[in-house]
Amino acid sequence: MLGTSQPVARLHLIGPLALTDADGAPCTPRGQKACALLALLALAPRRQRTRVWLRDKLWSDSSDRNASTSLRQTIFELRRDLGDLFDQILEVDRQTLGLRPGALWIDIHAVEENSALLAASGLSAETDLLEGIDIGDPEFEDWLLLERQGWHDARERLAERAARAPATAAAPAPPSASVAMPKAGRISLGLMPHILQGCDDQTAFVADHLMESIVRNLGELHPIAVYDFRDAGGPSDRLIGAGDTEYFLRVRTLQVHGSLTLTFFFHLAETMTLAWSQSIQADRSEVLTPDSQILAGFVTQNADRLSREIERRRPAPAQQGTSTLLTGYTALNMMFRLDRNALQNAETMLAGAKGSAGGVLMPALSAYATSFRVGENLGSLAKSGEDETRAIVADVLRDSPFNSVALACLGHAVGYVLRDHEQARGLLERALQLNPHQAFVWDHYALNRIYAGDYKTAIEAARRAVSIGAYSPLSYTYDTTLAMAATMAGQDGQAIAASRAALSKQPRFAAAMRYLLVNLSKTGREDEAREVFENLLLRDPEFTDPAVQKARFRISQADREDDLIAAVRRISG
Repeated sequence: MLGTSQPVARLHLIGPLALTDADGAPCTPRGQKACALLALLALAPRRQRTRVWLRDKLWSDSSDRNASTSLRQTIFELRRDLGDLFDQILEVDRQTLGLRPGALWIDIHAVEENSALLAASGLSAETDLLEGIDIGDPEFEDWLLLERQGWHDARERLAERAARAPATAAAPAPPSASVAMPKAGRISLGLMPHILQGCDDQTAFVADHLMESIVRNLGELHPIAVYDFRDAGGPSDRLIGAGDTEYFLRVRTLQVHGSLTLTFFFHLAETMTLAWSQSIQADRSEVLTPDSQILAGFVTQNADRLSREIERRRPAPAQQGTSTLLTGYTALNMMFRLDRNALQNAETMLAGAKGSAGGVLMPALSAYATSFRVGENLGSLAKSGEDETRAIVADVLRDSPFNSVALACLGHAVGYVLRDHEQARGLLERALQLNPHQAFVWDHYALNRIYAGDYKTAIEAARRAVSIGAYSPLSYTYDTTLAMAATMAGQDGQAIAASRAALSKQPRFAAAMRYLLVNLSKTGREDEAREVFENLLLRDPEFTDPAVQKARFRISQADREDDLIAAVRRISG
């Protein structure tokens, strides 16, 4: 588990449970079960528990299946209430939930380290642990009774220690609570209440999961401000600035027996009209599968369409003043135009966006841009360029990024440009843990596994990227990665089909040409291969040089590299 250098939030367990961010603004979850989940983790050894243990404490009277569904729903509620803070303080995987080391200041642990804090905080000796929490589960109540008994014993020891200790200055009070005002230069979204028709206990949460996954994907490429109107009883201070909302999003879930129809609606706030909607129909069991590719594909389809819609509706720079709202989506699409001028313009824009609302994404994209100079012959990368890439990666990682796209960009730069495939793997696997619904991340994980020689994992990841990213403007790159993985796995037919799919969408993509050339050569289709080779030389005239060929393929296994070069040589002569 990766920690952070400074706490990003404060959790109070002595007295009523309360959570505040680093500025003191309240962000306590609305649901009792969500609050209890935080408490269970905060008081756990190593701040971590298994999903099974948590289910047994909060839903002991439910079946395993229903308890698992309830836990997932509570996690979704936490993500909804905490927003960006969720990924900064929590780590979630298939087996466990935990708090990130150092990310959360917890009062009971701070008091145990410094007994003077108890008096300085204004708490009386009679203040109990988790006052007012009421879950109604006997297993949780038994756990709470033991924890309170432990707190009573600790309180007596702390009082004795404080009495023996010399007087000390009062500890500084935490920052006073403040209302978070809307941030300038962000795209504002309003989340409307869902429409649920015929849903049961297990499918009622799907709308939340779909909405939050779409917003998460969008937020990793655009600077956004989100106003949540789904719960009319939520804190009103979270809606400050909501009058400037530009777009409203809504989800409808219709269940008829074992079938679910999910519809996503995109409304324009200015005219209060429906701009568009998209629907899918699927079997209930397919949607409820934890790794549902149907749901993941619908998430990415809507996030990509939202991105295109937002880009299309952005005011021209002259209307916005001297600056324009640069998004990661804009920068990525400029890079993937595969044009030297477009790449230079993207790099210039990214350099000017340092310190902008894009956070860690913009410098991560700057590092990512270096891979185009190496792989697409859109310039050269000198030693100073590698050093700059290393410096960017180090700077971004010091900020402990929680943006899966940023981590994928860094991972690709570290692996493809700097050839450190093990560090790249760690970054990409962390990105997948943060957001398994980003086709861009799956694609770059597949690339990393190709470079490292793990072709079985590579082809599985590439197929997932192609599946869930089918509607992305970058889908041709996902097809190309599948072609690469299939080539290495000896699946020539799959490689040829995927390469042709990529080139039908982006005829200038040299990487797709290289792998189509190799597989046509390997299967004896020399005339077709020669035509591809001639087209490739128009894009990359230096590709006749074997040293350049090795630099473009960048395969770490010498025997596989030799096979690729030999296939090219059969055509190039």
